[in-house]
Amino acid sequence: MYKVRIAFQKDEPACYISHLDLMKALQRSLRRAGLPARYSEGFNPHIVLSILVPLSTGYRSRYELCDFDLTCDGLPPDLVPRLNGALPSGLTVIRAGQAVRPAAQAALSDFEIIWHGVRCADAMESALKNQLTVEKRSKRGSRQVDIRDYVRLYTLCEQGGDTVCRCVLKGGEDPLNPAYVTQAMIQEGILPEGTPVTYTRCAILDENGKEFF
Repeated sequence: MYKVRIAFQKDEPACYISHLDLMKALQRSLRRAGLPARYSEGFNPHIVLSILVPLSTGYRSRYELCDFDLTCDGLPPDLVPRLNGALPSGLTVIRAGQAVRPAAQAALSDFEIIWHGVRCADAMESALKNQLTVEKRSKRGSRQVDIRDYVRLYTLCEQGGDTVCRCVLKGGEDPLNPAYVTQAMIQEGILPEGTPVTYTRCAILDENGKEFF
């Protein structure tokens, strides 16, 4: 048995499928690629895999991670091209290797947020100097949080008619969805309701800010 970790990109149109459908697409692609993936036992066997830090539907990503087991003793040298030849449009494997580090060590996410058609970097910079409270929802309920407690690093700039934020956000057991940054800026009156926005994850990092794999 060999535990594999792949890093893959998710772009249009694959970014619009749900987490469950993404898992099914990866399972089907592993079968089409003819890779010796481990199946679950029981009445309805399926390929056992996990996506380490799931994204919300509609979010793009330059770096996603997925773990699965192979029944062979090592990594097939042609795993990446075989899998890419079987994946649907919008999904591309960029790296594969042995899964050694525990998934719990994936502590941070590096996001790019683009608010289209607005130029408000200075106003956002000023707002981030003060408390920015939003209602954060999770399976454990809702609570008021200051988003600054979840932001490790950030930069703001204006490109053409858009405002661009690059930010490293807390992940792990209590992650911050970048949509809360948008929500906070709407509450502050900086962004109009309904502002078009694009969220792209650029990297998954460990607690030290190093790329996690």
